[in-house]
Amino acid sequence: MKIITENKNEKELIIKSIKKLLNKNKLLTLSTLNNKQPYSNTAFYIFDNEFNLYIWTDISTLHCKNINKNNKVAINIFDSTQKWGNSLQGIQGLGTASINKGSEMVKASLMYIKRYPKVLTLIKNPKQFSNKDSKIFKISLDKIKIFDEKTFGKEGFREIIIEK
Repeated sequence: MKIITENKNEKELIIKSIKKLLNKNKLLTLSTLNNKQPYSNTAFYIFDNEFNLYIWTDISTLHCKNINKNNKVAINIFDSTQKWGNSLQGIQGLGTASINKGSEMVKASLMYIKRYPKVLTLIKNPKQFSNKDSKIFKISLDKIKIFDEKTFGKEGFREIIIEK
């Protein structure tokens, strides 16, 4: 993975800020296209060290049907309890979504169980994340825009491009 940013001196600070916000939050907004019409839904997520996001979802949902037609997606992650006028933080991203399979699916399943241990009331082993009704989707981000006024000051946002 190669990360490209305008200001190379801030690269490590930007990465640290993104990881902090990904850890702090648990829900994302996923935006897809439904016949050229925007559609958004909310999902719990996990992430890996390459800023791939993973969601576990029912394959009959509209967002899954949209991904099957056009796998380009946008995401948004933020703490909805932030108060207007305070130092705000959030992440926006663009990428592609695909169904996880094989060893990658098992790896994502174990990460999901670690972050959300109560999921074990619904499933008994990692392979049950992928069945006829549900799948783990990988969201491979190409671009991340982080808005972090606590780290970068008023209206402080930074962008990175991720090349894999």
